[in-house]
Amino acid sequence: MAHWTEDFFTGFWSEMQKAAPMTDAAAEEARVLRRILRLRRGSKVADVPCGDGRISLELARAGCRVVGVDACEPSVRRARRQFRKAGLPGTFHHGDMRDLGLPREFNAAINWWGSFGYFDDDTNLEVLRGFADILVSGGRVLIDQVNRERVLRQFLKVVSFENFGVRVTTRNSWDAKRQRINGSWLFERGGKRTRRRSSIRLYTPSQMEALMESAGLTLEFICDGKTGLPFTRGSRRMSAVGRKL
Repeated sequence: MAHWTEDFFTGFWSEMQKAAPMTDAAAEEARVLRRILRLRRGSKVADVPCGDGRISLELARAGCRVVGVDACEPSVRRARRQFRKAGLPGTFHHGDMRDLGLPREFNAAINWWGSFGYFDDDTNLEVLRGFADILVSGGRVLIDQVNRERVLRQFLKVVSFENFGVRVTTRNSWDAKRQRINGSWLFERGGKRTRRRSSIRLYTPSQMEALMESAGLTLEFICDGKTGLPFTRGSRRMSAVGRKL
């Protein structure tokens, strides 16, 4: 059976990433990321998965040297076009976060906006080890997820919204045994309908700290990476920063 990530990020989902609210937020998000990861002009950053290069572009504008990897080939092509249009250097690869194939030369690896926990626990650990492997000594990994406690405390079985002309309806369920949130998605626009599914392992702060340690990283802190504010039970995001010694 094919893994859900193989087709989820194509089609309507990919198109929605071009909506103005997403691109408008990128500059501020990148500014916060630069601060919490201590990035400077010339810092080399791996953005995995990079999507259309939304965050990569802003990091490059600030002088970071960016390499992006994403499993969605159309997204990689769009990222390359954005960089060419902006006249900025950047390298983008169509690839799998489970097998990065990148050298050990990065100051930071960013896994942004809920892009972690796609696989089983053993594979998620291997993904994190792969991020650690490409870092130089002192380099940092940022893993961003929704705040599991907040999600479960305010659990929504059905979520509907519209973005970029696409109507999205998601039916959610919580698998307590496997600690995963499973989603059944319906995308609708202009009479066309597409169904997708998702399944994401959500980690508690203590579980994320243990995972970082198993990957050879020391957890420095957890914050809300979208705002840079200290992490609390009510935070929307849980952004964990681990450092390679």
